[in-house]
Amino acid sequence: MSTRLSEALKGFKAPEGVAPAKPVPFEETDEYREMRRQIIESRLRKAGLRGTYAEAACSVGEGAYRRAMDGRGTYLWGLPGRGKTYAAAAAVRMAVMAGWDARLVTAKALLDAVKAEWDGGEKGTIYRAERYRLLALDDLGVERPTEWAMETITGLIDARVASGLPTIVTSNFSLGELRDRWGGMPGMRIASRLGGACERIQMGGGDRRLA
Repeated sequence: MSTRLSEALKGFKAPEGVAPAKPVPFEETDEYREMRRQIIESRLRKAGLRGTYAEAACSVGEGAYRRAMDGRGTYLWGLPGRGKTYAAAAAVRMAVMAGWDARLVTAKALLDAVKAEWDGGEKGTIYRAERYRLLALDDLGVERPTEWAMETITGLIDARVASGLPTIVTSNFSLGELRDRWGGMPGMRIASRLGGACERIQMGGGDRRLA
């Protein structure tokens, strides 16, 4: 039966004026577009970007990403609600879309994850943070400035600077204020490291969350 059908199809000719349909490339199908959307969404979630942060786009973030491409970090500081985290998210989003291994995480969440390792949590938090091609450390200075926390954060920054990896840092405090908040040699060390590795940008304007 199949042989007869094959022979019959060989002799088939499309009616005059009717062109046979061309196969649609897989890259142009709805299935491919949906699959690609899900992959990108998964990568953004893994990078710490959810909700509006997964779609973040702004000139400050683009500038931070461009500096990261040159191996330089960015220190974004200002009062709450000025768009610091949003700009950092925009830079991380651009990095992810370019195929980089990038991550946005708050300083407190990072420290909490390290502490969780002591109770059997997932290992390697600092190891991964030291090696992301782009790390955005959000809300530095909100964490309690204990000796352990300061040593952990300073060690992370030192490791990334030594490897030539850019870091975006957001904070409510200027580097001078962060230095004073941490106090003593730890404060001077972190301010010096960040000052040498990052372009400092003050985020002004009103509180965007209240607009």
